[in-house]
Amino acid sequence: MSYTYGPVPSRRLGLSLGVDVLPYKTCSFDCVYCQLGRTSNLAIERKSFFPREGILAEVVKVAAQTNPAYVTFSGSGEPTLNSDIGWLIRRFKEKINCKVAVLTNSSLLWMPEVREEIKPADLVVPSLDAATEEVWKKLNRPHTDLDFSKIIEGLIDFSNEYAGQLWVEILLVKGMNDPAEHVKALNRILARMRFDKVQLNTVVRPPSEESALALSYEELRAISKELPVSTEIIVPYRKKGKQVSAHGDRERILAAIARRPMTVKHIEQSLGIPPERAKPALEAIIAEGKAKLSIHEGEEFYEAMR
Repeated sequence: MSYTYGPVPSRRLGLSLGVDVLPYKTCSFDCVYCQLGRTSNLAIERKSFFPREGILAEVVKVAAQTNPAYVTFSGSGEPTLNSDIGWLIRRFKEKINCKVAVLTNSSLLWMPEVREEIKPADLVVPSLDAATEEVWKKLNRPHTDLDFSKIIEGLIDFSNEYAGQLWVEILLVKGMNDPAEHVKALNRILARMRFDKVQLNTVVRPPSEESALALSYEELRAISKELPVSTEIIVPYRKKGKQVSAHGDRERILAAIARRPMTVKHIEQSLGIPPERAKPALEAIIAEGKAKLSIHEGEEFYEAMR
């Protein structure tokens, strides 16, 4: 699979078929908490990176095989950098019997054309990690040509223009964006927005920087009480996925962990591959030098070698 992965167990969307429309780690941010490591191509120029007909054909085929709840633009970087995203959203909605979601870091929502292109999606999940430029530069490490105030205004404008479901994600990193004064500043931005819910998240997979530490559930719960009443804490997805065998175990696992680090339990939940099959496949992939094992918060995560 060149452009799709999963379906993966999304803590927000249930089983979600990921669509990756960018070269690996092409992003406008280099976030300290990113599960994929440092951004190798820090970019803000929008391009048509791959043949859009090829992306469409693969997504239609895999969605028919796996029946996901959502087809979700996410993956290796910021999906709105792909200038074909509007065309793809419209075609997905014509040809696939499931909802379309866009996960975005919000960095390009200051562009009117980007806001228009993603409006046909059923769900948009924009990030709002920082309420001040100082925190933004420290936490998200943006492309130097981006303007923080323009991004915030673009996010606010989009929220008030968009008719679909809008879930604002705030990812908290201990000691960076969780102080009380910063939470109050986030609230002031949210007060200017229209949204259906706020989702509070923290570091749950091995981050780009070891200094990016997770908050405890109790800390998240306390902060959630200071945010709008629609705020919810994202908890790990637990539903076991159906067993599917569109590709061999080893190939399907490698395609999945190339996009995000996963535990054996994640692999079982998302790919339907039980531990007794997943573990030998992972051992073989590691022996081939294509993956490695890392420990985060006491859990074993498998990730592809770069």
